[in-house]
Amino acid sequence: MMIRALWPALASLGAGLVLFATAAGAAPAVAIPVGIAGAVELAWAFSVLRAGRLVMPRAAIVGGAVGIVGSGFLLLTGPVALVPFVALFVFHWSIAIAAVIELRGARARSLGAAATVAMAPSTAPSTASAPAPAPRQRRAGAFTIVLVIEAMLVAAIATPALAASEAGEFAVPHGTLHSGH
Repeated sequence: MMIRALWPALASLGAGLVLFATAAGAAPAVAIPVGIAGAVELAWAFSVLRAGRLVMPRAAIVGGAVGIVGSGFLLLTGPVALVPFVALFVFHWSIAIAAVIELRGARARSLGAAATVAMAPSTAPSTASAPAPAPRQRRAGAFTIVLVIEAMLVAAIATPALAASEAGEFAVPHGTLHSGH
């Protein structure tokens, strides 16, 4: 189950970093709510990573929609350039889609469990007492490969967005000497 929750968590980390970079270069009236939104993104990402599953999927759907609308507003009013907007859009859209898939899966599992309970009296006693199958164990290698690929994808999306933010525009280019430091 952790592999399914990994992308939304990493996407939320990327979105939080882009929001923090946006807040760093914005006026206080914009920086405070955008910074709070970035902190919420990071907190949700860490809670998903800690739980090993998507937590609060309904709130994630609402948060994804608010993130898309909010970043669109920031694009139209000026604090966000096109590249950070696209990154935020991709991150929030994918988080919302993952949450919708999670909710649909949970609903299907609950309907399947209800159907199994409803059919239980008509089954033979020997099948009713059969133990539930053990959950599939994921190999550590598969998890590591998925983690590396998804982290590289988040970095590929977030890095240009961070560079295109106001904070990124004033960053000293890598590989240059810092005179006097």
